[in-house]
Amino acid sequence: MLIRDLYYLSLHNLLLHKIRSFLTSLGIIFGVGSVIAMLAISGGAKNAALDQIAALGIDNIIVFTKSLKKPGGSESDPSRTLDYGLTHVDMKNIEKMENIRHITSIRNGRLQITRGVDVLDVEMFWVTPDFLKDLNCSIIRGRWLTPPDFKNAAPVCVIGRDVKRKLFNLGETEIIGRILHVPFGAFTIVGILENNAGTSIEGINSINDSIYIPSTTGRKVFSEYTAETGPRMLKIHHVEHDIFIVKVKDTQVIDHTARRITSLLNKTHDDKDWGIHVPLSLLKQKEQTQNIFTIVMGSIAAISLIVGGIGIMNIMLANVYERRKEIGTRRAMGAKKKDILFQFLIETVFLTTMGGVAGIGLGIGLSAAVTRFSGMPSDVSMWSIVGSITISGIVGVLFGTYPAWQAANQNPIDALKAE
Repeated sequence: MLIRDLYYLSLHNLLLHKIRSFLTSLGIIFGVGSVIAMLAISGGAKNAALDQIAALGIDNIIVFTKSLKKPGGSESDPSRTLDYGLTHVDMKNIEKMENIRHITSIRNGRLQITRGVDVLDVEMFWVTPDFLKDLNCSIIRGRWLTPPDFKNAAPVCVIGRDVKRKLFNLGETEIIGRILHVPFGAFTIVGILENNAGTSIEGINSINDSIYIPSTTGRKVFSEYTAETGPRMLKIHHVEHDIFIVKVKDTQVIDHTARRITSLLNKTHDDKDWGIHVPLSLLKQKEQTQNIFTIVMGSIAAISLIVGGIGIMNIMLANVYERRKEIGTRRAMGAKKKDILFQFLIETVFLTTMGGVAGIGLGIGLSAAVTRFSGMPSDVSMWSIVGSITISGIVGVLFGTYPAWQAANQNPIDALKAE
């Protein structure tokens, strides 16, 4: 028979039993759908995690103040000063190292920002000029802090995107030039900053929920000493820097540079009151972990494809038994074994392929629904779609060959007698 006639005959037989054909494909539909959805959700989570780490800058090393040093003096002292964390000396020593382009310093003002009687989840930071570009932020209104602001210790500030909503009324659209009052100081708002990458850095809850002033202004208006009252004592905390963003010249030796910084801080700090992150290393580790997670998720989902293939094989075997008369008649009229084999094989592959196409639509819909209702990101990649269609066809060939072989080897005389 011509291959064209085999395709026509196979399609005709499938359409004669539409419900059965649809039910036969359900296993493949749900299998492919689950594969697409799981890979999309896994891929979305992977991309989101990698984007957040990459937003820290793959040419940056993050050094941060981590814990308090042990207080000096006797426990009975009514007042004592706790010196801990990164220092001005640390910054100068790191700047002298090879492969260092520059260092951005961030200091938490440790101020309680309020609106009326409500304490807000807003922090104030003293920053150096390169903060804006080192953390991939952008100015959506007004301007960033300028060199004259730093030189003159100007009482100006830039606020994060979400600070406007927390500190001002909804009807107030223009806040550039407004005066922002905080404990012990007042600052003119000169810009609004936004970070869309969801950058997360040790010591900063949210870049969009913070207020930024020049580091020189912070030291002039406030103090590096902050007080903490407690039962029968007053603790004075002295912190010079909370975060260093160390930008390197050559990322090929960034790990070596990080080890040198670690060695330096180990020598100059008696206690482990600092920590260090290398975004490039974190990026590589996270990527490897996410790839393993994606493989595991895809493998689990692929099991349903195998189950669907087994279901199709069982139904096609039953189909061969029911169509013995047709097989016997065709063989008696001169059809060859290969004609019967290819007819049943084409039917199986057609069922799995169409099931795969429907499953892709189901998977895309499921991943979109998860993103919409749970907020989890998803990413349907082209390779997962092409791979699903290919695997569906392979499943059809693998699980359709045996039923087709059984049909082709039916004895025409026995098949006609059975009716």
